[in-house]
Amino acid sequence: MTGSPKPAKPSVRALAAEILFDVHRRVGVFAHDRVHAASVAEKLNKRDRRFLTELVFGVLRHELTLDCVLAAHSDTKWDDVGPRNKEALRLGAYQLLYLDGVPPYAAIHETVQVVRDARARPFVNGVLRAVDRKVNRVPIDEDRGGASARKRLQIGDKKVCFFPEPVFADPETDLALHLAQVYSHPPELVARWVARHGEAATREILAKNHQPPQLFVRVNRLKTTREQLLEALRSEGITCGDGNLDSSVLVEAPPTDLVGSKAFRDGLCTVQDETAMQVAPRLQVSAGQLILDLCAAPGGKTTHLAELTKDNATILAVDREDERLDKLRESIARLGLKSIACMVADATAADAVKAVTPAPYDRVLVDAPCSNSGVLARRPEAKFRFDVAHLTELAALQKRILAQAYDRVFPGGLLAYSTCSLEPEENEEQVRELLAAHADLELVEEKLTLPAQGAGDGGYFAILKRKAAKIRE
Repeated sequence: MTGSPKPAKPSVRALAAEILFDVHRRVGVFAHDRVHAASVAEKLNKRDRRFLTELVFGVLRHELTLDCVLAAHSDTKWDDVGPRNKEALRLGAYQLLYLDGVPPYAAIHETVQVVRDARARPFVNGVLRAVDRKVNRVPIDEDRGGASARKRLQIGDKKVCFFPEPVFADPETDLALHLAQVYSHPPELVARWVARHGEAATREILAKNHQPPQLFVRVNRLKTTREQLLEALRSEGITCGDGNLDSSVLVEAPPTDLVGSKAFRDGLCTVQDETAMQVAPRLQVSAGQLILDLCAAPGGKTTHLAELTKDNATILAVDREDERLDKLRESIARLGLKSIACMVADATAADAVKAVTPAPYDRVLVDAPCSNSGVLARRPEAKFRFDVAHLTELAALQKRILAQAYDRVFPGGLLAYSTCSLEPEENEEQVRELLAAHADLELVEEKLTLPAQGAGDGGYFAILKRKAAKIRE
């Protein structure tokens, strides 16, 4: 007697469509986590894992552009297309426009197969075939210029697509909307950047956000040196080289390959972007200090502080969710650290913070929850979760956390405030407001990094000192 046949494994395209649907449906879902989970659950080989990553992140990076192209080639209003059919259409259009290694017939046929509703398959097939038939793709060196910006889409630095009818907004009448559509960013966010940074700098930011982010790791100097880490990674077949900072290494391999390496499992390094690596050293920490991290999870900066103190400080890592602290606990165990204690508390509530830690600290870090507008290359799903109303809510949250952080700094101590945002409401304005409220605070240093300015992400940090009380003679 034979058992029931095993269900067929889902195709990579089907996995991508489901991940995209979930990411768009649930605010707390991140594409990186879903791609990793699907790769493990389905036991994907390296080739399929990389294709899945390419599809998911490619669609998320170019979503608004794809929507404009698809809407221009469909007789059905885009708003009337069902959410699952939208994901299939985006997958197909992404392959047709951006992936030269996928034959058009395969891009169309295999994508149509992921559509669950058989009645919708002719519609998806027809729209994708219209895109394939009408778009003229030419090498960039054959572009003679003169085409309307509304009908032209440059794909990287090698190819240009031309459309027979206008697809994008006219840059002469609405530059921000045109840039938003061509570079696939929220129009409201692009308009803010154009007003603040100008057109040229905004184009650089938008272009950088389209590029897959580089993978950097921080050397755990408690266990190894950069030279030894490079040798260990290379011995496992992982291509890598010196980063731009003393403790950083650039890894030219998929994150899953790195995380699966013995060097990583043995705690020789931690994944951290170079922009984020600059914050902890600015706190000038040393052995014996009391250090508080009020928004600790997932813990990259927390563990950095421990390593900088040679694991001889007393570090309290606070976060409002125990589940989030689990990731930090895993890192603490993997890196072999002993100086960090984790506790659950709401960093916005004075009573909760004081109940956890009534004593003042020599150093306090607030790596605040933010809009993520500086790391959109890494978290493309965050782009279309941006709106000014949510930004206002985040700024209010950050203000409450900073108020508690100030109360916990010992006179003479330092407070670090950092975000992965480019927005002044979350950065400079927060710091100026805190300084205005407390005469005993002074700004030591602040830095805003735009994504186009360095190898890493965009972000902001400020270091503030709480002046020691003067002693009366």
